[in-house]
Amino acid sequence: MDVLSAMNIYVRVVDLKSFSLAAEEMGISSSSVSKQISHLEQHIGARLLQRTTRRLSVTEVGAAYYEKCQKIISQVEEAENLVSQLQGQPRGVLRIYCNMTFGQMQLAKAIPAFMESYPDIQVDITLDDRAPDLVRDGFDLAIRIADPQLPDSSLIAREISKVPMFICATPEYLEANGTPECAEDLKKHNCLVFVHASNANQWSLEREGRRCTVQVDGDVKANNSLVVRETVLANRGIANLAYFVIARFVESGDLVRVFPQYEPEKLSIFAVYPDRKYISPKVSAFIEFFQAWLEQNLQQQWPQD
Repeated sequence: MDVLSAMNIYVRVVDLKSFSLAAEEMGISSSSVSKQISHLEQHIGARLLQRTTRRLSVTEVGAAYYEKCQKIISQVEEAENLVSQLQGQPRGVLRIYCNMTFGQMQLAKAIPAFMESYPDIQVDITLDDRAPDLVRDGFDLAIRIADPQLPDSSLIAREISKVPMFICATPEYLEANGTPECAEDLKKHNCLVFVHASNANQWSLEREGRRCTVQVDGDVKANNSLVVRETVLANRGIANLAYFVIARFVESGDLVRVFPQYEPEKLSIFAVYPDRKYISPKVSAFIEFFQAWLEQNLQQQWPQD
C-alpha cells in the first residue's frame, strides 16, 4: 500500500465528508476509496471513520490522525514545489476558482494564451460566486473581486489589478425619470443591485478627494451581474457595474454614465492562495501572467466622447 496516497485519500474524504465525492474528485471509484481507507486503518491499527448508510463521522483517533496527515501532505507538496522551483519549470494541474461573470468574460479569454506559454500545466477551472474554502476544496488559487481590504484569513491575498465600477443607465430611462445630480438623488430612483458585490447597495462617489456613500434600493436584486445588466438595458433603472460587464453597450450608446464628473469606485482583484512556505511554480507563473494580461486588457477608464 502507498501510505502517502492513502493519507491523501483519507484527507479528501474527511474534507468532503463523502467517499463518493472524494472518489469523483480524484478520478477513482468509490470502492477504491473505501478499500484504501480500510487498508490505512489496518496499517495503523485503529478505526478512523464511523460509517453508516446516512452518515460519515471521524473518530477521536481519526481527527488527530487527519491533522497529522494534513501537515505531512503539505510538507510533501512544499518539498515538491521547492524541487520544481530549483528546476524552474512549472508543471502539473492548476485548480483555479473564480467568480462566474469575471471568469466567463475575462479569465476565459486569458487561459488560451497562458496554456500556450506553459504547455506542461493543465488547468481545472471552477466558476462560482460563493467564496470557496481553498484548502478544504483542494484549489491552488482563487481570483476574487473585493474591497481593497480583504478580510484577514490564513490565506495570502495579492492584489493584481482593479475593477472600475460605473453607475449607468439607458438614455431612455434617464429621459423618462430624470438624471440624478448628486448621490442623494439616487434614493429617488430604482437602483438595481448585484448582491454579491462587496459594495452591493452602498454606492460611493468621489470627487477632488471627497467621498460620499449612499444607501440604494430597487425592485431587482440578483446574484449575477449579467441579470442586473439586462434589467438596466430594459430601461428598468440604474446600476453600478464593472466596466468589463457593460463595455460593448457603452460603445454602442445603449448605456450612458451617470455622474461623469465623479471618479469611479474601484474594487480590487486579488489572487488568493494558501499560505505556504514555498509557493508552487504553477501558481506563481499564473499570477504573474494574469496580472500582466489584465494590465493590457482590462479597461480602467470610461471612453472619451
